[in-house]
Amino acid sequence: MTVALNDQTGRKKRAEPSAEAKAAAGLVRAAKEQGLSLTGRMGC
Repeated sequence: MTVALNDQTGRKKRAEPSAEAKAAAGLVRAAKEQGLSLTGRMGC
């Protein structure tokens, strides 16, 4: 028995991220590249 994996009609597509989400992702990426931590000393 074989299963066709190419048929993905039932999958839901993710919504396009908002401008704020894209900006936040860019800031997180830049901080990681600089080795910065985005959490406080207590992990908050």
